[in-house]
Amino acid sequence: RYVGYEDSVVVVDHWLYVADNAGMFYCVDLNTMELVWAQDTKDDNNSSPVFEWDDQGNGYIYTAPSLHWTKNSSSKGTISIYKLNAATGEIIWETPFECSTVTDLSGGVQATPVLGREGTPLEGLIIYAVARCPSNYKGKLVALSTETGEVVWESSTGSYAWSSPVAIYSDDGKAYLFVCDADGDGKLYDGSTGERIGTISFGATVEASPVVFNDMMIIGSRAGRAYGIKIS
Repeated sequence: RYVGYEDSVVVVDHWLYVADNAGMFYCVDLNTMELVWAQDTKDDNNSSPVFEWDDQGNGYIYTAPSLHWTKNSSSKGTISIYKLNAATGEIIWETPFECSTVTDLSGGVQATPVLGREGTPLEGLIIYAVARCPSNYKGKLVALSTETGEVVWESSTGSYAWSSPVAIYSDDGKAYLFVCDADGDGKLYDGSTGERIGTISFGATVEASPVVFNDMMIIGSRAGRAYGIKIS
C-alpha cells in the first residue's frame, strides 16, 4: 500500500488529527511532533475528519474511509463511519455500510460530513454522503445519531456523491441539506426527515463542495464553471 494523505487535518490546541491512504488515523502532538495514538479505520481515507466537543469538555472525532484495499474479488465490501475518542483514539461506535468500488474511482465515503448545529433540527446528527451504495452508480445521504451511531434517516442521492453535503439553516428554524452528485445534479433535502424537496442540474459532474453564505450558494463543476445559486 502506498501511504499518503488526501484528507485535510483538524487541529485543536496543539493536537493534530489526520488519516492516511493506508487506513490509519493519527493524533500527533504538535509541540513535540510525537505520535499520541493511532487507530486502524481499515481503508483509504479521503474524507476530512470533523471534531466535536461535548458538554463535559470531552473531544470526539468523526471519520470514514472509502472502499479501496478491503474490496473483495467482486469489488464490493464494507466501510464504516467511526466516532473516535479524541484523547485516546478509542472507537466509540462504528456504523457499517455495504458498497462497491471501481478502479481509481472508489466507493464509500469521499466527502466531509455535516455536523448538525446545536439548537437546530440537525442537532445530534452527523450526515454523510456514501458513494456507490447500494450499487455502483447509486449513493445515499445518511444521518446518524452522534450519540449511538444509529441511522436516524437515509435518502437516495440518485447518482453517487463525492461532493460534501452542506447545511442550510433558515430564519424560521428549519434546516436543509444540499448535495451534488456525479451526474451534475444538486439535490435539496429536508434535514429533519431526509425527504428530497427539489433538484437542480449543473450539466456536468460536481466534485467540489458547495459554500453557503447568507442566501447565496456557490458551486464549482467539472465543466469549468462556477454557479451562484440564490436561496429563497
